[in-house]
Amino acid sequence: MGRKPNYKDEEGLKAFGKRLRELRLEKGVTQESLAYSTDLALSQIGRIERGEIGASISFVFLFASTLGVEPKDFFDFKKESVQK
Repeated sequence: MGRKPNYKDEEGLKAFGKRLRELRLEKGVTQESLAYSTDLALSQIGRIERGEIGASISFVFLFASTLGVEPKDFFDFKKESVQK
């Protein structure tokens, strides 16, 4: 067997993380408060927002519920607009 393909879309992860941060700030929610409300580690919230790790679909629904937005709002971005 050959090498396992890398399916990590770094540009997409950064765009999603940037969008999460935008929505969180629009709602006046700190990373600490979001971490507490979702029972996730503060460092995990930061890593998602920086695009270092992805968020599962379960986390998308959890973030949406916590922030009072629709899950689709997290995907309202264009990947090519993200600064590298």
